[in-house]
Amino acid sequence: MDEFFDDPAGTIETYVEPEIAAQPLMFNDAARQPFEIPIAPNAGVTLVSAEQQKRREKLRELEEERIKLVREKDQEERIQKQQRKEKGQQYLLQFQTELKKDIEARKTANQQAQELRSQNKSEYKNSWDKIASNIALKDGEYPGEKDVAKMRQAILNKRKDLTK
Repeated sequence: MDEFFDDPAGTIETYVEPEIAAQPLMFNDAARQPFEIPIAPNAGVTLVSAEQQKRREKLRELEEERIKLVREKDQEERIQKQQRKEKGQQYLLQFQTELKKDIEARKTANQQAQELRSQNKSEYKNSWDKIASNIALKDGEYPGEKDVAKMRQAILNKRKDLTK
């Protein structure tokens, strides 16, 4: 493999001129020192008139003002966003506490209603007793005009049949 990289013409000798070798190279330690070039006072700068200079100053001031206003507006928006976020968190916390209170109130109301239903169930032996308690058993107690005596008699008979 080494033969592949060998030059068939042989080694090449180089000659370095002593004047060039004495100068620092780009990658020498001396070349890594800060590079200082003397700059002429007006080198590469075009002269501008006083009006153009004033116009540039004005434009720079306007740009600085615009940037300042944008930063202030951005800061105000951040503050408002933070305030809205805090207000939303407070509302959410309040909503959750109210919801928990409502749930607890519904639980207690449902438990009381369940207790009343269980007491009513134990009061009657069967469902026909409950039905019979809701009707007028005496002939003169019924406020309507129609004759419901046969229906009343059927309900009472059914209740008697179940209690036997």
